[in-house]
Amino acid sequence: MDRLVALEKGLRTWANWVDSNVDRTRTRVFFQSISPTHNDPNEWQTVTTATTTKNCYGETVPMSGTTYPTGEYPELMRVEDEVIRDMHTPVYVLDITMLSELRKDGHPSIYSGDLSPGQKANPYQSADCSHWCIPGLPDTWNQLFYTVLFY
Repeated sequence: MDRLVALEKGLRTWANWVDSNVDRTRTRVFFQSISPTHNDPNEWQTVTTATTTKNCYGETVPMSGTTYPTGEYPELMRVEDEVIRDMHTPVYVLDITMLSELRKDGHPSIYSGDLSPGQKANPYQSADCSHWCIPGLPDTWNQLFYTVLFY
């Protein structure tokens, strides 16, 4: 099954449940957008520099933010937006995708403590480019959520 079709089916199932079971007068619904990974340097580098980096390993600075990174996230966010727009229950979207997309430097890479010496010796195959370091970006997500809740 196509990933976007699967995402839409899953989100519509969730949306139907929320619309059928949540008391809108007593409950606020929050939806956190997708947390990106940084396994493909073609999503943030030019063709000339993408050959020197294979994933998030060795990345030490965030992207500048002058252009939107490429990749699959705009399509995934389009599906999220369409499903939420069709809902009857108001949903507060915490859009962390772009904010997180810029932080290719925020992953544990080979420093999570779970890798063998052999895996650490080959970081371009073993680096963790999907989880996030704490403290760091997840703290920003929590601060945004706290702000929406109380202000």
